[in-house]
Amino acid sequence: MKAQRLVVAAVAALTAMLAPPVAAQAQESSPAITWEECPPQVNHSGAECGRIDVPTYYSDPSKGSISVGFVRVKALDQSAKRGVLFGNPGGPGGDAYSYVANDAMVWPEEIRQEWDFVGVQPRGLPGSTPVDCTAPGGDDMDAMLNMGAYIRTSCEKATPGYTNSLTTENTARDWEMVRQALGEEKLSVMGLSYGTFLGSTYATLYPQHTDRVVLDSAMKPSAAWNGILASQEAGYNNALNDFFTWMADNDATYKAGNTPLKVYERWSRVIAREAGARPTALPPGAELGDLPPGLEFAGQPGADIMTATGPLRVQGENLRDAALNPGANQAYSVTLSLTRGLVPLAAEWDTLAKHINGTARIDQGYSGMSAEEIELQQAQLIQGQSFQNLIICNENTVPADYAAIPSFVWNNYVVGDIFAAPPAMFASGAACNGRGEVTKNPTLNGSKLEVRPLQINATGDPQTPYRYHGEMARQMNSHVVTVHGPGHGHVAAGNEVVDDIVVEYLRTGNATVSNAPGLHS
Repeated sequence: MKAQRLVVAAVAALTAMLAPPVAAQAQESSPAITWEECPPQVNHSGAECGRIDVPTYYSDPSKGSISVGFVRVKALDQSAKRGVLFGNPGGPGGDAYSYVANDAMVWPEEIRQEWDFVGVQPRGLPGSTPVDCTAPGGDDMDAMLNMGAYIRTSCEKATPGYTNSLTTENTARDWEMVRQALGEEKLSVMGLSYGTFLGSTYATLYPQHTDRVVLDSAMKPSAAWNGILASQEAGYNNALNDFFTWMADNDATYKAGNTPLKVYERWSRVIAREAGARPTALPPGAELGDLPPGLEFAGQPGADIMTATGPLRVQGENLRDAALNPGANQAYSVTLSLTRGLVPLAAEWDTLAKHINGTARIDQGYSGMSAEEIELQQAQLIQGQSFQNLIICNENTVPADYAAIPSFVWNNYVVGDIFAAPPAMFASGAACNGRGEVTKNPTLNGSKLEVRPLQINATGDPQTPYRYHGEMARQMNSHVVTVHGPGHGHVAAGNEVVDDIVVEYLRTGNATVSNAPGLHS
């Protein structure tokens, strides 16, 4: 169960306006549901899975149709049912089946008792009509210099005419088709991360069919998408520092160092053993306890010098390791990948800390897997990354910052820094190079909603940093709850205060609390 929860949580790691939104297509009858066996990741008893056919392009239904899959878990007490809740775990590319109907997600019992819970699998992902990106989109040079064009070409070869339909607005319209098929008058929204953007888009397009709206870890709409990814470098640096500080504060438990920098060094040595090269993530500031023996007399000025030279030191250590171990790269470290995946999830900090100190290692390798299983897993990873790139580049509205190109080249191709390379890749425009956006989503607007949305953002969130939460709150007229602490995603994540606030809001439509403690705060 623990391993399942980690996998689900990691999927759950990391958008001239158009003419007025196209009106919903008139339906002589609700879309027909084909009920079917659920996919393997659905293990919640009572879950039922189906699919419907929808237009590939709502603006031009003559271009054919695709299939959209969904899962529904009915309220355990149908006599007490209060409504239907549509959930999305973010990404773009998070698996809706796992979010709604995998027992590794511990949803508040009140939600399971009183709401039908529905997960609509986003178009392009397995479960709905998947986009196929397995064919090469060019040569290796194309992949490096024209990444956006390479990926779109790759996906178009096997699924021609499909890639441009992968947009947030079309996915929101898919929700509407599922709502009609299920015969529900209104739906409520449970959106996490990117799901806050998707859910708000649905509420903007269909306010008459929207009831409650929960926006968990809301993003900044106008920063979609280059700006969203670029903001995460500072967010992750802060989150890493928070995590190392927490481990140091709990040194009696984890015995990895009594200062954040000592914990960082312990973590760095683990990564070096696995990959042959130390990480280049920004180290925490030095404290008096970090001064080398014999240099204690230097006091705080000495610690400040260590802090100032820390970034250059770790870069130099990485280059030294790479020179001594040809082929070594920090990106090959399982611990580095786990850290990036689990640091945003405050509920998993204990698990990550035990992995780092060696008391309970997490096996995320390929041991015990057949060659076919390894090949399938790698193909699924590539497919998921390609899908996310398609959505992001189809909707990107933030111009490239060419000053970020050196950072991308250095961190991606030289030192392999998985914290710094992705933000620089998008900030520089490299991720979408060779193709432009195909659509711009409607401006979010919650003014026509009968019930004011509930928005939850944390001060220590690395993926949707708190400083940017205000834009969605203004556009959607949200009531904001500030979680004072670390973490990305707070509903069904072990924070009982947040869960209670959300349940009360879903039941009554009201929220009076504006602050909540975070885990480890």
